[in-house]
Amino acid sequence: MKKLILFLVTLLFISCNNETKQTIELEDVPAWAKEAVWYQIFPERFHNADPLNDPQPIDMEGAWPYFVPEDWQVHPWTSDWYKLQPWEEATGRDFYGNANIRRYGGDLQGVIDKLDYLKDLGITAIYLNPIFEAPSLHKYDASMYHHVDNNFGPNPEKDREIWATEDPNDPSTWKWTSADSLFLKLIEEVHNRDMKIIIDGVFNHTGTQFWAFKDIVENQENSKYVDWYTVKTFDDPNT
Repeated sequence: MKKLILFLVTLLFISCNNETKQTIELEDVPAWAKEAVWYQIFPERFHNADPLNDPQPIDMEGAWPYFVPEDWQVHPWTSDWYKLQPWEEATGRDFYGNANIRRYGGDLQGVIDKLDYLKDLGITAIYLNPIFEAPSLHKYDASMYHHVDNNFGPNPEKDREIWATEDPNDPSTWKWTSADSLFLKLIEEVHNRDMKIIIDGVFNHTGTQFWAFKDIVENQENSKYVDWYTVKTFDDPNT
């Protein structure tokens, strides 16, 4: 599995510099995918099976709109979508100004718990929206690609401790987190039901909290990752 993760991370850097357009013929699509009955899952909004791993303000740092209200709370499930919670009203913002600050606490255990339900619906393949570590609710702004988001697993705090012992640029230092392990369990449970699963791997871009991007912000043109991104201008220390 570590080789798979390393391969996916490598794809990130290759895709960023690959300008060759490729056409995928229908014949290249796996046979099972042509007949699959798909179900797309946005993990954060699907099912909260483990409230103990719910997001906290620290998990949202760096996510648009770049602030977390003082009295912020995880949003109650089945609540009126357009009705503002007390903490939302206190921000002085309307619905659209609060929507991206909301978190519902969906997690991978929630997906596992609903697999039999999906099987009964006739679903044969699951498409997961991004699951890699990211501060946003949608996870399209990855801060790392070698770990599953800690709020999708059973022990977010322990996972953070593991991150702190790693060098994200050195795969030999990477360790399995509780979220990574739960994702492996999800794959196993899906396959046990004769279903397939794929993930939305957005390896052609990152979020502003991605470790290499943060290094560029800190070290500017002296960063060893400077060629990983297209940088139009660097900070002018005189301004």
